Formats: sequence, C-alpha cells, structure tokens
Amino acid sequence: MWYSPENNKAKVEKINDILYSLKGELGDKEAKITLAKFLRNNLSFTVDLLCGIKLAPFQEITLRAMMNRNFTMCVWGRGCGKTFMGAIFCILQCIFEPNTKIILAGPTFRTARFIFNNIEKIVESREGVLLSQAFEIRNKSKRNDQFEWKINGGSITAIPLSGEKIRGFRANVLVLDEFLLLPEDTIKTVLMPFLVAPQNMAERLQVREIEDKLIDQGSMKEEDRMVFENTTKMIALSSASYTFENLFRTYKDWISNIYSKKSSNISYFVSQLGYEALPEDMIDKTIIEEAQSGGSSHSSFQREYCAQFTDGSDSYYSAKKMHESTIPDGESPTTLIKGAPDGKYVLAIDPSFSNSPSSDYFAMSIMEINEEKQQSALVHCYAVAGGDLKNHIEYLYYILNNFNIVFATIDNAGSQFIDSANESKFFIESNLSFFEFNSDKEGVDYDKELRRIKKEINISSGKIFYRQLFTSSWLRNANEYLQSCIDHKKLWFSSRATANEGAFNKSVSGKIDVKLTGHESIMDLIEFQDSMIYQTKKQCALIEVKTTAVGHQSFDLPQHLKRSTSPNKARKDNYTTLMLGAWATKCYFDLINTEDIKIQQTFSPIMIH
Repeated sequence: MWYSPENNKAKVEKINDILYSLKGELGDKEAKITLAKFLRNNLSFTVDLLCGIKLAPFQEITLRAMMNRNFTMCVWGRGCGKTFMGAIFCILQCIFEPNTKIILAGPTFRTARFIFNNIEKIVESREGVLLSQAFEIRNKSKRNDQFEWKINGGSITAIPLSGEKIRGFRANVLVLDEFLLLPEDTIKTVLMPFLVAPQNMAERLQVREIEDKLIDQGSMKEEDRMVFENTTKMIALSSASYTFENLFRTYKDWISNIYSKKSSNISYFVSQLGYEALPEDMIDKTIIEEAQSGGSSHSSFQREYCAQFTDGSDSYYSAKKMHESTIPDGESPTTLIKGAPDGKYVLAIDPSFSNSPSSDYFAMSIMEINEEKQQSALVHCYAVAGGDLKNHIEYLYYILNNFNIVFATIDNAGSQFIDSANESKFFIESNLSFFEFNSDKEGVDYDKELRRIKKEINISSGKIFYRQLFTSSWLRNANEYLQSCIDHKKLWFSSRATANEGAFNKSVSGKIDVKLTGHESIMDLIEFQDSMIYQTKKQCALIEVKTTAVGHQSFDLPQHLKRSTSPNKARKDNYTTLMLGAWATKCYFDLINTEDIKIQQTFSPIMIH
C-alpha cells in the first residue's frame, strides 16, 4: 500500500483519546454526535456492530482509505474480496455522509448489479438487524436498466454504462468494479463528469449567501471565504492486467500523484494485494496449490493471484499484439447482435454436449469478412457451459436468421450437432447439410479440392457447413495461421458496441428475438458480446505450446488450469472457435479467389410459428 510522504501527511485528531477523557453526562444531541464520532473512527467495530462482520486488519486499513481519500484503487488477487469491500464502503458512506449519491458501474450491468446484490445480502442477513433499519426494503427498486436503494437523503444506484441515459446521472461517489475492462474513453468522458455535484450543495449555497452579505457589509474579505473540502470519491476495483493497458497507466499515475510535491486538495490511495498477504483462513489453500502446480512464475498466476502486472510477452499468442489488433472503441466494426444486410460472415462451432456447469463451453464464433482487404474481424461469440442441446440449437437458429453466414465449419468430433438441429422444429423444413472438404491438402491437390467444393456449396439450401478434423498437422498449421493473422493484423477483434453510441442505439432498436439467445434483455446480450471479445483474447493468451516425444505440437491450457473442476475454471473453447473461424475464413478467401466460383443467395430458414 502506498501512503503519503511526510510533506503530504494530514494531522489527525485522536478521537478515541478525546472520548476516553470525557466525564459525567452528555445531553441527547451531544451524545449522538459523540457516538457518531466514535463509530466513524472505529470502522472495524462499526462493521461488526451493524453487519456482524469481523474485518481483518488489511480490510479496515482499506476501508479507512476509501472513507478518507478521493481516489482509491484496489488491485487485488482473486479471492481477496475487493467487491465485498466495495459493498461495505457503500453502506458506511451512506450512513456517515448524508445525501451521498453513489453510482455503481462496471463493464457490464451484470457487474454493477453484483456489487448491489452484495450490499443487499449484507443488509438482509440475520446479523444485519440494525443495518436494515437504515436500508428499508420499501426504498429499494429494481428495473431492467437500473437498481436503486434510497437511504439517508441519498442513494446507491447500479447502472449500465451503455446508452445516452447514463450521461444525465450525477453522483458524489463512483464505485467501479473490474476497472481493467472499462474503456479509457468511457472513464474520461462519461464517468468522471458524474463527479461534479458536491455532496452538500444546499449547505454550500447557504454559506455563500451569508458570505456575500458579510462582504457587502464590509465585515468580511473575499479571501476569507470558506474553502470547502473536496468530498467526491472514486473507488476503482480490479485484478491486475498487462502493463500496456490503461489500468497499469492509471495505477502508475495515482502512485505518482501520492508522492507529488505539488499541493492539491485531491488525495489518493493505492493498494496492491496478492493472496500471500491474506490471513490463512481467508483463502482455500487447495485452490492456491492447484494454481501453483503449473509454476508460480506463470504470468496468469502472477496476475490473477499475486496481483502483479505482466507484459504478456511469454505467450504463444502475444497479449500485446492482440491488444494492437483490437479495433479502438468508437470505431467499426463493433460487436454485433445482428449482421449488416450486405455483410458476409463465417461461422465456427466447437460443440460440447455435457450438462455439467464445470464442462467445456459449447462455443461459437462469427467472423465478419472483408473480401476487398482479405481480412476478418471477430464480431460475435457464444459460450455456454452445461446448457441444454435445445438451447444451443435455438442460438444457432438465431445466428442464421440474423447473420448472412456464407461459410461455416464445425469440429468433426461434434458434427452430429447439425443432425440434431435438423431434427428440431427450427430446421425441419430447411435442413442444414454438409459438403465434404479436406482443408489439410496442399498445393495442386488443394486447388483441385477448392474447384470441387465450389460446385457443392449452396447457401440457399443450407449447404454451408464442412467438418474439420483436428489432426496434429492441422492444429499446427491452424495455430500458426491464427498467430500470423494477429501479428500482421489480418484478423481484428471488434470494438465494444457499448462504447459506440451509434452502434449501440442501432443494436438496441433492432428486432431481435432475445428469447432465443438465453439472455434477459437485448442490453445483456450486447454487454455479453463486448465482454466475450476480451475473454477470447484472454483464452488465447493462456495457450501453451508443447512438443511431444514424437515431434507433435500440442496447444493447450497450462496443466494447473486444466486440472480445475470449478464452474469458474479457465476454458479455451472460444480460442478454439477463433482458430476454426480464422482457418475457415482463409479457406473462404481461397475459394472466392479460385476461378469461376459462384456463391448463391443468402440462407433463410423458414420461420416456424
């Protein structure tokens, strides 16, 4: 934890010593003030009294910083409880600072709701009897686009970051979870302007009116006006990321501000906390041991558990190069929930048929292709663990009705999924079918293969799928090709639709049967797509390459991650569909560049009512 040097230290009143010296009796008002001072200065005791929660020393230190600094950043490892601390802070801030308006936000509305739900859980717990008297249930409201709890003249509001509506909000306090995933431009242009409304505006106006009269009367000088304390706060909660991302730059800037010799009325606090700093009983040792078994120096372990920033240079798929191959926010193409009418898209599917929540993802990826530049962009993803087969079929139907899919591939091991889809009500009158294609061939044989399959492909009849066999030679070639596409910017990761007002409004206003997607609302679907781009890059960055005794290369997650059986375990299925999609895109470009190729009209399934 970084703290202010000697020249920036503030003199703190020893409230407990003052209170201990009190003798005799206190009047009602004085007693209430005295009690409030005691509780405000003994936060660990207060949290135990109100919430029935005993704080560890590092939690109390952090909570004090949150209450007393304008800008607080917690870069904590997995399991350290940063979201929990954010919830505790919100509760105390509203109690001790009347009229506080808190905004909860994150990269998705779901993230913001998670902080809100933590507050709700603490308030409504059996130990929170006293707390529930302040946080009355009747003052809580939940809507599709806003959760709000009114308390003590103020409010705690969880909101999505997308859309025009949020620009009208004003707040004294911002609590931002998963800060590393927030677009830099959104922080500067949307979030920071929230902090313009002083917490005690009515009181300030009253003081200024009195001062104006005194100055007019000649009994006060202009330079003697009261200097109001800056009470706005921003709490940034995050795990560690890469050194080339905005989080690390902000982290360095705030530390620099702490030690700056320039006078300022803005204060900072930065806490960087790995699992080793936790009390022994606060984290499951088996989880750490499992994670460490792959080597504690592994960069993913360093970021996720040790809260250390890494440069991403030790991965087969360079995290930095993937970052450089990501479309900047505000530019196109963005993530999509509906393709452009004149757009062309390639679909890749990696099925999983397990119902277990700890199974692999049933994954799909959609690539938007640019025939002129011979490039592609990842614009849509699907990732579900433990879902029902009918849900996967519904989602496929949604994709084919909203994207002009001109070419599609599926892992040969799960190709029976297409047969199952054809037996459903969605495709029974418009069957999907395969064409045989050996994409592993090379040279003259590959050219012959392209000329042969150009006669088989028929988009109007749904004959757009081919089975891809995962041979060791193909895996090597496909991974090398994907790496080359990323390194040379032939494949792009789309920008966030939520950070592009035009794209977001277009997506929201589009006609989508959201029930087919498994999401609660169109907004949830849009936010999910934005998050999946980051998750796909994260999966790619985890891939390790190993060579077997017979010379074959394997591309897989580190052993310590593969052994996990948790529903929240690391997975690689979206990386797999990205690799499949990139290879299929290559094949499509090869196909259209082959002489006399003719691709027929867009596939349109018959709607079943």
